Amino acid sequence: MKLREIDKPTFRKKQRNVAIVFCSVFLVLGLSIAAAFRHWGGNPEGENMLLNLAGVLIGLVITGGMFSLVSGNPYLEEVRYGWNLKRQVLKIQNKKHVWKERAIAGDQTAATVMAFYYAGVTQLQYLENNEFGQSEMAEERNEFEVQCAAHALEHDADAFTIDMLLEVK
Repeated sequence: MKLREIDKPTFRKKQRNVAIVFCSVFLVLGLSIAAAFRHWGGNPEGENMLLNLAGVLIGLVITGGMFSLVSGNPYLEEVRYGWNLKRQVLKIQNKKHVWKERAIAGDQTAATVMAFYYAGVTQLQYLENNEFGQSEMAEERNEFEVQCAAHALEHDADAFTIDMLLEVK
């Protein structure tokens, strides 16, 4: 995965539109199916929790299926990039302590992975207007770059490949 420049207003607008549309579809389907189940087989005195739950779960499955059908649409390219970037960053974050130790030990692959992590987190914070922790992340990134310079390691986020993550399980 390579980092790309994404237009922030476009990203936020499309992300918001996708969330609104699919939450609305889920809401209507879940409530409608649950109401239909209660009508056809419900207990008139109450205790229809299982029917309601079944309706909501079926609505969720149908909404998920609809989403999988349209997720390849070119309109969603920026949103899909953001989701994929977030997934890769979270994979690195789950093993961040291992990657940092390896980078401190002079491992070039770990330095590349950590460079991608810092660049990816910074881009996600920017795209999502998340100012929480930006200063701490900038300090941590600067420390990392100093450590890379001390070990003569390249810290190029563009050299990152997903295959690098297979080195640490």
